[in-house]
Amino acid sequence: MRRALPVLLLALVVAPSAQAADPIMPLSQVHAGLDCVGLSVIRGTQISRFDVEIIDVIGAQTGLGGPRILVRASGPAVDASGIAEGFSGSPVMCLDANGVRRNIGAISESVGEYGNHVVLVTPIEQMLRDAPSPPATAGAAAARGGLLRSARPLAGALTVSGLSAHTRGLLARAGRRAGRPVLAAPAGPITGFPAQPLVPGASVAAMLSTGDIGLGAVGTVTYRDGARIWAFGHPLDALGQRSVFVEDAYVFSVIANPLGIPDLGADSYKLTSAGGHTQGTFNTDTLSSISGNLGAAPPSIPLQVVARGPGIEPVLLTSALADERRLGYGANLSLVAPLGASQGLDSVIRNYGPVTLSMCFRVKLKSRKKPIGFCNPYFDGFSPLDDLTNAAGLVDAYDVPPPAIDGASVRIRARPGVDADVLLSARLPKRARRGQTVPVKLTVGRRGDGRRRLSFPMRIPRTIPLGHQTITLRGVGGGGSDEALIEAFVEALTGYGGGSASEPHSIADLATRVAAIHRDLGIEARFRRGSRRLVYKSSDVSFEGRVKVRLRVLRPAHR
Repeated sequence: MRRALPVLLLALVVAPSAQAADPIMPLSQVHAGLDCVGLSVIRGTQISRFDVEIIDVIGAQTGLGGPRILVRASGPAVDASGIAEGFSGSPVMCLDANGVRRNIGAISESVGEYGNHVVLVTPIEQMLRDAPSPPATAGAAAARGGLLRSARPLAGALTVSGLSAHTRGLLARAGRRAGRPVLAAPAGPITGFPAQPLVPGASVAAMLSTGDIGLGAVGTVTYRDGARIWAFGHPLDALGQRSVFVEDAYVFSVIANPLGIPDLGADSYKLTSAGGHTQGTFNTDTLSSISGNLGAAPPSIPLQVVARGPGIEPVLLTSALADERRLGYGANLSLVAPLGASQGLDSVIRNYGPVTLSMCFRVKLKSRKKPIGFCNPYFDGFSPLDDLTNAAGLVDAYDVPPPAIDGASVRIRARPGVDADVLLSARLPKRARRGQTVPVKLTVGRRGDGRRRLSFPMRIPRTIPLGHQTITLRGVGGGGSDEALIEAFVEALTGYGGGSASEPHSIADLATRVAAIHRDLGIEARFRRGSRRLVYKSSDVSFEGRVKVRLRVLRPAHR
């Protein structure tokens, strides 16, 4: 962020007040001609009403989680935009024969109609069947068939806040490849907003992380019974048992696009904050809804990113990550940590040119005195994020059982620009013995700054063949690409559960493998039929190019 960054406040847990559940209408009583209204937030936090016409009831199809109600929405609140992403979960209330408004279900999916006014409703009975308590796994993703085959959930996108345009662009490109759209969300109104009661029609967010880097999905509360709430009318990921933040959200506006073609970026959506005040835990994620309990926040891991640059105040980013490692889903550390690091780097450097930096990643375990992690120098802005993604992915993957984590941190020190020298020529003694240390005299050149000499010792390997050998000196200056980082983000966005043989099998193994994510930059020597190794380290100057020198190798001297 290019402004003063507030320290993350401790999660605010709003005590649920007594909330009488709305009466519901069985699907058997739902038919065309009912007097119905929908409830959703169009602007700010105020719940608005709009008219809903029942068109028909569509029968269940295999794998789709049950029947749907086909409806048409109208009225000032939705005429301009139609039903957009973020409306999912909006309850539909219909008058029964006695004049009582009853909840028939949640707006959940669009059908691709121009103008976005015709949508599907998930019946309330179907949603309430999945109570917010640890249920059996929800099963496979939605099948395809009939009108419902082309239906698309109205909150399939991830909403993210706290990122620069550069970092957000990288995540958006990864999201497109992963089939998970990413929407940029402002942090919230500059004046803030008070904690909102999560009643039917209120905006609600299921957050994977909260704080300076907020990541989750925003929809609408459908039903509340005391401290229990149901939302969305469709899954977040359909993973069954979950443990993510329940938060309220603020709606800035509804961005209208009547085409409704998300693959072309032509889709209507609510421009919202990525969450707001933590109010509980979503712990059930099924084909028909996401549900949870107001009150206690889920277990979480604090993440702190500190970035320092020349001549400016350090940038501090703090976030809390929903910890789902006991469920096999990790804590999204492999996604949020590099996003935070990228944002911190953007904030202190303020451009996307060459950069010289060092980065340290640390994870403090309750059961281990010494943190696990690594520290490396870099001469580009992509390699450190790729390393961070890999290291955090190992932490996410180790869950048998997951060790208690006190917190994770990323420390960055950066300066703009890279001092780069090109290897031009090298001199060695004409002959040397196996195992002997010889002086290397290297000539390097820098653009616009002439040539200079560099001298350092180099040990000849004991295993190098005898006779005339060619030794290649090569600059190892690093240099990553956005492509590798985007692929790492794709894996983080799609890598739920599963496990693999490559996962760490003990805390010691985890510590070893994270520490092995190590980069030594400088000058590397390659010996014919022998090993290669770094013979000159440098965290200040990036070396490029290569030179070759001839050397006659002799047997070691007899003692």
